Amino acid sequence: MHDGGFLGPRKGNLRGSTSVVLLLLVGGAACGGGAAPNTTPMDASAASDTAANDTGPWEDAMADAAAPDVEAAAAEAAPPPQPYPRPDYQRLSQTGLYTDAATHTLNAALMAFEPTHKLWSDGAEKRRWVELPAGTQIDTRDMDHWMFPIGTKFWKEFSHGGVLLETRLIERYGSGPEDYWMGAFVWSADQTDATFAFDGASNINGTEHDAPAQKNCGACHRGDPGRVLGLSAIQMSRHDRAPTLGDLASVGLLSHPPKSGVDYPVPGDPTTAAALGYLHANCGHCHNENGTSWPDTQMVLRLNVGERDPASSQLVTSLVGQKLQYWRGGAITLRVTPGEPDTSAVTARMHTRGSKDQMPPLATEIVDLDGFALVRDWIKQLP
Repeated sequence: MHDGGFLGPRKGNLRGSTSVVLLLLVGGAACGGGAAPNTTPMDASAASDTAANDTGPWEDAMADAAAPDVEAAAAEAAPPPQPYPRPDYQRLSQTGLYTDAATHTLNAALMAFEPTHKLWSDGAEKRRWVELPAGTQIDTRDMDHWMFPIGTKFWKEFSHGGVLLETRLIERYGSGPEDYWMGAFVWSADQTDATFAFDGASNINGTEHDAPAQKNCGACHRGDPGRVLGLSAIQMSRHDRAPTLGDLASVGLLSHPPKSGVDYPVPGDPTTAAALGYLHANCGHCHNENGTSWPDTQMVLRLNVGERDPASSQLVTSLVGQKLQYWRGGAITLRVTPGEPDTSAVTARMHTRGSKDQMPPLATEIVDLDGFALVRDWIKQLP
């Protein structure tokens, strides 16, 4: 079936055809099948970090496809992928993202996806893809911490004004907690390939965009046991664009899917949900019990799927009215002062760049004014 986006079996067990199930149309660029897709980066006029809101391809396919037989799938599944030596990539073209890097022709087995709540990257446009090994599922026994099978690859592409800057890769190659290859590939000026930047890179291709050194990737990604931050139950809980949590469950990609119709959007009224979602995506990977900030500051800015009441969530209770623990903010003494964003440490640090006081402390040189406004508006309405 090719309905303009989703390609896959129309009924029965979908698990044994993972690479087929992952074919999907996002943002007007086909990720597989037929002629080579147009994979040119978004034009500068396009909204940063967005994809098309047309969920039609997924909806049509799901209406036609029978629910997968999970028990039969488990019985017929191929043996799980085995660990393999740590990759030694030097160029992006070696990683499997493209069938032809020079023409930017994407691998047909990719699924494009977009988190609901975005990580700020100084205004860069971003696209993301994942490839799961054939016949595998995401281990979702812990719905808050998805574990991806050995052999899974995630790519995130950064561009600005139509110019490719860097593409990052996370690849799980073994069963241990450190068996993940993480690094950035910096695009050449002629845009035909990207080279692994072990020490990172600054001011790429005439912009102020910087790529991280490999040693710094874990500063954020160690905050989740599965090392992946953007594809999760909370991030996929939406109804305005595909893929959704329900989509992933419907095609058999989740080992322990939620009950039909159940998802886990960020709770609260629109102002609260927007602010908590922003903090979850931009701060929660470091500020949680597994994160790199925990030894200094026992503050949880990550939401869990079971937290349906904003006021009782760890994110809110560890912020609102809480005294500063590590940072010394002069006249500012509370993390969040209800009703007073100008005397709240969270907003003060969000609006700082170029010093040790800035938050996030790395990977950004420009204040996210839109995100700053979301958090200010939420604090202003707190009683």
